[in-house]
Amino acid sequence: MARGHGRILTSIWDDADFLDLDERQQRLYLFLISQPNLNHAGLLDLTLRRWSRKARGLTSAELEKLLQDLEAARFIVMDEDTEELLIRSFVRNDGVWKQPKVMGAMVSGALEISSWRLRHALLSEMDRVPLDELSDEPTKRRDGTQGPSNRQQVVEHIETLRKAFGNSPLDPNGRGSATPSVPPSGTPSDTPPQPPTEGGPKASTRGRAPASRAHSPSPSPAPAPTNVSAEAGEQQFGVVDADSVGAPDGASNEGKPVTAQTIVSEWLDRVSKRPPKAVVGQVSAQIKKLLDEGITPDDVRGGLAIWMTKAYAPSAIPNFVNQAMNTKPAQQGPSTAPRDMTAEEKKNALKFA
Repeated sequence: MARGHGRILTSIWDDADFLDLDERQQRLYLFLISQPNLNHAGLLDLTLRRWSRKARGLTSAELEKLLQDLEAARFIVMDEDTEELLIRSFVRNDGVWKQPKVMGAMVSGALEISSWRLRHALLSEMDRVPLDELSDEPTKRRDGTQGPSNRQQVVEHIETLRKAFGNSPLDPNGRGSATPSVPPSGTPSDTPPQPPTEGGPKASTRGRAPASRAHSPSPSPAPAPTNVSAEAGEQQFGVVDADSVGAPDGASNEGKPVTAQTIVSEWLDRVSKRPPKAVVGQVSAQIKKLLDEGITPDDVRGGLAIWMTKAYAPSAIPNFVNQAMNTKPAQQGPSTAPRDMTAEEKKNALKFA
């Protein structure tokens, strides 16, 4: 259910880091925390084109620059590959951590995160939840018995999140999913932003992206599949090896949860040229939906391998997954081994020799 309001603390106007932003950056931050689709983990889809329509004269390129500024100031964390945005201190500033039931919803919302970068940022935020401010008094159940304290329940939710995320790699497949260059703090003003070391990475992970490559908020409906040869599909997507989609040779995924990001990364390792961001985003969305339906990762991989040899839009991926799941090998018919010709057949054959 979409939210009906966003919570803005009046203390934000005493926050030194927030006051250090210009009026456009401040407005954008307030805009983000008042979005109806913001979940309890502080997660938003990165939809630049849609957001740019919320103010007259605002362009996607200008909006992307403002988001880069907010990320550099550590108000948000973004991942351009998964097209996700995390409002870093949302769980604490919105009071989510104070309510065990809402913390349960936060865990559910956090499990929607595909980006390892955002996952690490959120786990770092869990270290800053002031658990000592929560009550240790047992709660009362409806039947009159005592239940776990608020503090114990919140701790259990945080542990559930840590187990769900596991020991995720900082930068899987080398695609820019590392933790922020500056460790997150309680609120932006808790720890002043540290200047990047000389020659080291900038605070923003998106500062290198050209403004003209702004993200598409919600990909346009993909065209219906057309009958195109497999060779054309291989040329379109630069397929290197479409026999199977899985971990590169020599890599090991043992012990790591298979997510949409995992399979997308495997797919990208199999193409000779990286597809446009819009295509990557659509493929990621299709794979996530399939996994959420309970389709096994291997079935998704099998269907994706078939899709890679075609020139179909990403919207057709579920059809190929179904094909991989439900197409049975052709049954062997009667033996086709050659037999000796009868005398009559030999006689007829000689007539046409």
